[in-house]
Amino acid sequence: MITILGRSKRNVFGFEASGEISESDIQGVAAQLDEAIKAHGKISWLFVMKTAKYTSLRAMYEDMMWLLKNIKHFDRMAIVGDKKWEKLLIKADGLVFGEKYFDISQLDDAWKYVEGDPKQ
Repeated sequence: MITILGRSKRNVFGFEASGEISESDIQGVAAQLDEAIKAHGKISWLFVMKTAKYTSLRAMYEDMMWLLKNIKHFDRMAIVGDKKWEKLLIKADGLVFGEKYFDISQLDDAWKYVEGDPKQ
């Protein structure tokens, strides 16, 4: 399941994934983000990584394809987690996609970053 976090507004979104992520979860989030991209041109988002897994390869494919198709519309991206391997992966991945990693204890800092705080 993917939950949109309450601090989300206009072109800044926060998501939390937990449990199983299905194709319909991906499609629902993608539809909301597509509308925000249409309205604002660029979006910023953070993603809180909890214990979650895709229900199918198709769900993972839908997610990855949407991200790749829309990367040009991303301003600031933050990944929030609590595992060393996540931090290492995001550091490497960030060289290509530009996302920034925050520990779960830094959730408020992650929000400030995607909201455009120049100190972050």
